[in-house]
Amino acid sequence: MYCSFRRRRSSSFDHANARWGKPEDDSKQKKEPQQKDKPNFGLSGKLTEETNTYKGVVIKYSEPPEARKPRRRWRLYPFKGEKALQVLYIHRESAYLIGRERKVVDLPVDHPSCSKQHAALQYRLVPFTRENGSSGK
Repeated sequence: MYCSFRRRRSSSFDHANARWGKPEDDSKQKKEPQQKDKPNFGLSGKLTEETNTYKGVVIKYSEPPEARKPRRRWRLYPFKGEKALQVLYIHRESAYLIGRERKVVDLPVDHPSCSKQHAALQYRLVPFTRENGSSGK
């Protein structure tokens, strides 16, 4: 029951259910409560730019906590056409960034289909199970 500005005093008027103003649809007032955003403790914004910056460029990749240098000695033998290029020893670091942006990448790739920071080669220490049932790292 809605009241207008002028009303007469009457005994049939119910003051408990009276509402002032324009009549509105009750469905608009009873909206479902929105879920609150849960806290995000990851780095973002300016803090990310400061932590993942190398030579003024923001690095899009960050190493996981289980990152380790490999025990074995690994090499890459790159070729350009038929010509062999310099051998790349990739066992010296735990991660290598691959891409076109020579300012920040470890392994440059000059191909238009590759992005500036295209891929990462990451060595990790993770447990695994062999076929015979034994486990290792």
